[in-house]
Amino acid sequence: MLRSRRGAIGTSWQAVALREALEGLLGVGRTSGGKADARAGRVQWLDVAPGRARGDVLHADGTLVQASLEVPVLRADDRDVMLQVARAHPELPARLAAGAYPVEIEQELARHEVSLLPRGAADLSHDCSCLDWPGPCRHVAALAYVLVEAVDEAPLHLLTLRGLALEDLVAPRPPASPEVDGHHADGAPQAARDTPPDPDSGAATSAAAKKFPAAEVASGAELRAARMDPTRLRADGIEEAIGPDAASVLVSFFHAGRAEDLQ
Repeated sequence: MLRSRRGAIGTSWQAVALREALEGLLGVGRTSGGKADARAGRVQWLDVAPGRARGDVLHADGTLVQASLEVPVLRADDRDVMLQVARAHPELPARLAAGAYPVEIEQELARHEVSLLPRGAADLSHDCSCLDWPGPCRHVAALAYVLVEAVDEAPLHLLTLRGLALEDLVAPRPPASPEVDGHHADGAPQAARDTPPDPDSGAATSAAAKKFPAAEVASGAELRAARMDPTRLRADGIEEAIGPDAASVLVSFFHAGRAEDLQ
C-alpha cells in the first residue's frame, strides 16, 4: 500500500521525474485507475532487477496478474560515463545509500546524454498477464506508482534498473605501495633494508659484488682474516683488487709493522 493517500505520488526530484516519464507511457486514461489500485494495496509485491520492475497485482475479480515495466540497462559506453562521473564524486555511494540522488549528478550525466532515469516513453516498455491488450493496463499503472514511491525512498533502485550496483560506483583502489606497515612489497622489513650488512656476513661481499666487478672485490674470507689479524694478509689474496705492486707494499707494511715500508 502506498504511503501517499492523496495528491501527487512521489516528492523527491527523481521520483517526480520518474512519475512524469511513466505517466507519459500510461496516458491520462490509466493514471487514475492505477493510483486507486496502488493506494488500495492491490500490488502484492515489487521486485526491481536490471532492466525490469515487476509485481503481482490483484485484479478486480480476485485473481492475480503479473505486470512488468522494462527500462533498458545502460549501454557499455553510457555505463563508462556513469562510472567516471560517479568516481569523480566519491561521496555519491554514501548519499545514494542514505536515500538521496543529487540532481547535480544527473545534470552532469545529461551533458553526455546519459541518465539513470528513463527520459520518456521511448525508454519504457510494459507487459501484463491480463487480457487488456495492448495496454498499458491499470495493473501496469498501479505497478508504476508503486515503483515511483519505491524510488522516492530508495534511489538505489534506479541503479539496479540500469544494470549497476552500488559497489560499481566505488573508485578502484590505487596500486599497492612498495612499503606497507613498515614492510616492502617483497615482505622484507624496512628496518632490515636500512641496516648496513655486517662485514662478517656474506651479505657484505654480495652487496659489494653487485656494485663492483668481481675482480675488484676481495673475498669475504680475506677481508675477515685481515680485520682479525693484519699479519695474515697475503699479497696473492688482494693483488687482483689493488694490483701486485701495491699489494706487496701493503703486506710488507703489516708484516713488518713499520710505516717506513710504505715510503
